[in-house]
Amino acid sequence: MSFSSIIEGKPQTLQQVAMQLKGLALKADKHMQEHVYLGAKHPVALYSIGTLNNVLFGIQVTEKYCVLYLHYTDVADTMSLKIEGGEGNHAKHIKLTGITPELEAELKQVMKNIVKASKN
Repeated sequence: MSFSSIIEGKPQTLQQVAMQLKGLALKADKHMQEHVYLGAKHPVALYSIGTLNNVLFGIQVTEKYCVLYLHYTDVADTMSLKIEGGEGNHAKHIKLTGITPELEAELKQVMKNIVKASKN
């Protein structure tokens, strides 16, 4: 399964958001790996470093928004992102329908903060 299966048939604007998020995730660390899985309702791309179990980010696209899953939010600085959901070790998430240049810069920094937190 490939990343294209995640965005296939989704609204064009959400496809663009997903591709931006993929680019940010892959650039967060030179060792970042992408793995795409068939989710319960929608496929999901998971981004990890080292082992498949060390997931840092996830991307899922619905008909209404693009969901960015973030791990290590309990120890990484998430700046001013409005993160939702998840208890304990579960991933938190943010729902996106677009990415401004300011938000892109913040997401890039938060992803770097998560990479750093995952290595501690």
